[in-house]
Amino acid sequence: MKKVLITIGIILGLLIISAAILPIIFKDKIVTLVKTEINNNLNAKADFKNFDLTLIRSFPYFTLELDEFSIIGVGDFDGDTLTYISQLKVAVDLMSVIGGGQIKVKTISLDEPFINLLVLKDGKANWDIAKPSADKKESAPSSSEFKLALKKYELINGRINYDDESMGFKMMMIDVDHTGNGDFTQDLFTLSTNTKTSSTNLWYGGVKYLHNIKSVLKADLDMDMKNMKFTFKENELSLNELALGFNGWLAMPADDINMDLNFSAKQNDFRHFISMIPGVYSESFKDIQTKGTLALRGFVKGTYNDKQMPGFGLIVTIKDGMFKYPSLPVAVQNVQIDLNIANADGIPDHTAIDLNRMHAELGTEPIDAKLRVRTPVSDADIDGMIKTNINFANISKMVPLESGTSMRGLLVADVAFKGRMSAIEQKKYENFNAAGKLLLSDFNYTSKDYKQGFDLKQCALTFNPKNITLDNLDARMGKSDIKANGTLDNLLPYYFKKEVLKGSLTLNSNFIDINEMMGSPAQTTSTNTDTAAMTLLEVPANIDFNLNAAIGKIIYNDLILENIKGSLLVKNAASYLNDLAFSTLGGNIVMNGSYATPSHKNADMKFVLNVKDCDIQQTVKTFSSVGKIAPIAQRCNGKYSAAFSLNGKLDNKMDPLMNTLNGNGKLQTGNVSITNFSPLIKLAEVLKMDQFKQVNVSNLDLSFEFKDGRVNVKPFETTLAGFKTNIEGSNGFDQTIDYKLNVQLPTSKLPSAATSVMKGLLSQANAKGANLSMGENVNVNVLMGGTVDRPEIKTGLKETTGKIVDQFKDKVKEELENKKKELQDKANAEADRLKKEVQDKAKAEYDRLKKEAEEKAKAEADKVKKQAADKAKDALKNIFGKPK
Repeated sequence: MKKVLITIGIILGLLIISAAILPIIFKDKIVTLVKTEINNNLNAKADFKNFDLTLIRSFPYFTLELDEFSIIGVGDFDGDTLTYISQLKVAVDLMSVIGGGQIKVKTISLDEPFINLLVLKDGKANWDIAKPSADKKESAPSSSEFKLALKKYELINGRINYDDESMGFKMMMIDVDHTGNGDFTQDLFTLSTNTKTSSTNLWYGGVKYLHNIKSVLKADLDMDMKNMKFTFKENELSLNELALGFNGWLAMPADDINMDLNFSAKQNDFRHFISMIPGVYSESFKDIQTKGTLALRGFVKGTYNDKQMPGFGLIVTIKDGMFKYPSLPVAVQNVQIDLNIANADGIPDHTAIDLNRMHAELGTEPIDAKLRVRTPVSDADIDGMIKTNINFANISKMVPLESGTSMRGLLVADVAFKGRMSAIEQKKYENFNAAGKLLLSDFNYTSKDYKQGFDLKQCALTFNPKNITLDNLDARMGKSDIKANGTLDNLLPYYFKKEVLKGSLTLNSNFIDINEMMGSPAQTTSTNTDTAAMTLLEVPANIDFNLNAAIGKIIYNDLILENIKGSLLVKNAASYLNDLAFSTLGGNIVMNGSYATPSHKNADMKFVLNVKDCDIQQTVKTFSSVGKIAPIAQRCNGKYSAAFSLNGKLDNKMDPLMNTLNGNGKLQTGNVSITNFSPLIKLAEVLKMDQFKQVNVSNLDLSFEFKDGRVNVKPFETTLAGFKTNIEGSNGFDQTIDYKLNVQLPTSKLPSAATSVMKGLLSQANAKGANLSMGENVNVNVLMGGTVDRPEIKTGLKETTGKIVDQFKDKVKEELENKKKELQDKANAEADRLKKEVQDKAKAEYDRLKKEAEEKAKAEADKVKKQAADKAKDALKNIFGKPK
């Protein structure tokens, strides 16, 4: 027996030691395996920082711990966090794992979880991430298959966000603590839950219904797991001090959700209702004095699915309500509310809203309102009014405002409207009665979080069936000032039927500080904040609005715009800029283009810009993306002008998604200096020419195109470090470079061995009568590769030098041949000249002798002729004798 006990002890010891050591030895492999298996089964990216599997601290339970566990969406939800859990703990019974079958889980604990549930307009949800099974038909589970015996689960200090764009519903809960206990191994059991939040906010249809509400939900549910039916047992939901009780059931037998739920206020004291009003519920609320009764009840009954809604109803009745803080002089009294919202079958058009009466007196200032709505979807039939006269300075006499908060101003409203929506749609304005005016004047609001304050000198809204006219809006928000006039058309169809809201506005301002308005002034100590503080500006889908603006100066983050003039058209979920001109970055810019937000996570942009004389360094410091597109710009000083087109996408922080950018254009500069640019420094080292370390570029004129993550520069000519240079190539947004330079370098910069050879050849050639020189310049090809930080330079200087020497040898040989031919030609020419000279002399002598002979012969002939004549004359004389 002793040996048996010893053996059992050794086995248990080995198991415990193995449980402690094996996770350490195989930790990396386990982590890799777990991550791989999770990601293989999810259409999402799952990750965690640390992994721990132990038995020692929780024996006989295995405890699995994952630190910083996250699931990030892909596809339509790319980059969106579905969940982030600071620490995920799962305690599993060791023997249930060894024995197989039912796995007994003691607890699942989520510490500081962020759960972000998103539904797009088309109904697609980000939690639908499980990959479909490889088997089209899954066998029905049997009693022997895997089962989970969960006893308890909990969320500690969590944050839950639910945003359903398809329903216009949003809820955010902060500091969520939730526990659930139940035996999930049973088909029928009771699940006891307890949930607390420090802040719950709820929006529906763009209206905020709950604001920073403290909530507590204690609920016991009878769980029928076989039929997936859950029945409320003991429960209570507290919203601040308003306690609601639920009864009924909810079932999910298939895709539909069936329900029959009723709720009602557990107290009938007006006090509990006003705890829901923002600003009224505060630390001093316990001292408030109240009177009046409350009746609140409602129901939700029917089926919910993609095509159907359950019926619902809500009744709120307040009679003779009053509240007053003992420390304040004025009471809010005579509060009367009679509200009934009913929809028996869940068809939205069958909703009936009856606000039969709403009356309250803020001291001596009354508020009265009524509203009746029928057929809100098909053709809303509306009958309503609001009338009040409020002095906001008296609010602080009724409700304790937060420290640092003050307000004043006068609101006068008297508006009535009655008729069917079809009358407005058909422009039969005479069949819809709408008239009245709302005037707010001398209004001021300041708070601890909005110290700059909001001042409104005047704002008048005039109502008629056709439109609402805004007259003489004159406001200041801190240092910013705005004056505006305009009209809004189609407001009621926009509100009730989600039709297009149309309008036009003329806006004038001397100065607008958007950083101050958003409560996030730019950090002037940052050298490159770019759009870090920005968030995606979404364009509403059903807005048709035209804005003409003239603004002296705008500050947004680190960007300063001045002398802004132009128009903005918002239409079809996009905004269009038309000849928007402004001064910035030391120069002037004119923009045309469009901006649209088809989803909540990115924007489409398409712009044409004409830029004149902007400063390069200011541009780089303001827009970090410029450094990615043109890395050399970070090392440049000077001004530039450009005309280019650009299209691509922006992320949810207004940063460009670099791989989506496409565009082309021209860039011009006057005189730009480039300092400490690594590729040029490397070139200087290779060429042993320090002038490339700091260069001046003048009269730059180039064309470029960027596409698929690269900027392609078309061939252009410039002067680089004083040398004529031709450049072409490309650089990537990933900082890779691929450029070809043809640099015209001085011959004196060639290697000494090469210049010695050429000088020797020159001496020999010139000694033979040649007249040659090496020339002043040579063209050298330079290839720039690698990255901006690690450039790779190939000059081709060796090959170029070899070619130059060979070319020079050929030139010397050619020159000598030319010289030889020149001498030969000269000798031949001289011989020809001498020969010709001899021939010319001989001919001249011949001609002379011939002429002399001819002249002598002629003279002799003349002499003979004369002698003959004389003889004849004498003969005649002898014949005839002398005259008498």
